[in-house]
Amino acid sequence: MSINSRNKGAAFERQIANALIEDLNLKNPVKRILEQTRTKELPDLMLGTWCIECKAYGTGAEPRPDWWDQVIASSSGQNMKPALVYKFNNRPIKVRILASTLNKNIKNNLVTLDLLWPDFIQIILELFQEDIEMHEKNYQV
Repeated sequence: MSINSRNKGAAFERQIANALIEDLNLKNPVKRILEQTRTKELPDLMLGTWCIECKAYGTGAEPRPDWWDQVIASSSGQNMKPALVYKFNNRPIKVRILASTLNKNIKNNLVTLDLLWPDFIQIILELFQEDIEMHEKNYQV
């Protein structure tokens, strides 16, 4: 990975961390997991039980399969919810999640949903308040 792509990736992670703080009205920071550069299967960010992988890429419209594989690996075995936040140049930020995260009746973990960023935020606010509370509680001094 070149220095420029690493810097672009880190900048996008910071952008998403800041957007989570602002859009969810968090009191505590969403910190980048810096160990993820040295240790496999760690997410870029965490919010409660959400493992969040962030990818910014120049051209394209659909995330690469290995990006999704990466967030699945970081969330598996820990009862965590995977979220792939991705953005291509001149396109809106999108988030891929498992459909079963929204509806437990969907048993097939190959079914995914791609959401626009504002829709993902609204879903977190309406359905996953416990993750916001967990985040805020874990960072209290």
